[in-house]
Amino acid sequence: MLSPYLNNWQLFTIFFGLMLLVSFIMMRQSRHFSTFYVTKRKFSIMELETPATYAGMIRIIKGLFLLPEIDRKKSIDALKGQLWLDFLFMPLAYGSIFLLCWRVSAKFQSAFGHYVFLVFAVLQVVPWICDIIENIYLLGKIKQGVNIDDSKEALEKKANLHKAYLIMEAVKWGTALTATVCAVSAICYFWLTGGYTATSLKYAVIALVETAAFIFISKRFGNDKNV
Repeated sequence: MLSPYLNNWQLFTIFFGLMLLVSFIMMRQSRHFSTFYVTKRKFSIMELETPATYAGMIRIIKGLFLLPEIDRKKSIDALKGQLWLDFLFMPLAYGSIFLLCWRVSAKFQSAFGHYVFLVFAVLQVVPWICDIIENIYLLGKIKQGVNIDDSKEALEKKANLHKAYLIMEAVKWGTALTATVCAVSAICYFWLTGGYTATSLKYAVIALVETAAFIFISKRFGNDKNV
């Protein structure tokens, strides 16, 4: 019953375009990310999401609250805002990958290729859940602020938890990226062998225009210092 909708490239371009729009907003928010450790410095969301050690994560979060008042409010508000906005980004990003894999699965004549990409599509619920857990965890840490226990005993106690956290991150990124790379590779194969229609060509052009617009706007306005 849902097949005609899930196989529609138009739905994919809508999800993909909205994902790029939310990505741009999140990129603008990240310009305000700064923390204090010895001196004030910028940090990226990836440093917070995939820190090598638990101590590194705590150092960034506690450093937010050591900034001067104006910088502190700006940085914390931007970080919280991005983490909350990420809840909107998730269905758009994983939904885009789901639709892409689902559509590719429909193109395969062989049962093997069909079911492999069907599994890739359904598996996107895994990184989505991991992303939700990650954001709730980070928002909880930010709420604790300077009260986070970073004593030697606490850091040693959290070492195993942090390893599990990093494994979860690897599962999140691995599942999403593997599905995306395989789906794009399969689409390139179909294109090279002439296995595409005029309709799919039209929506491929739309997706490329959306991507080009995102890159142009990001370069034009992403570094605006008056944000």
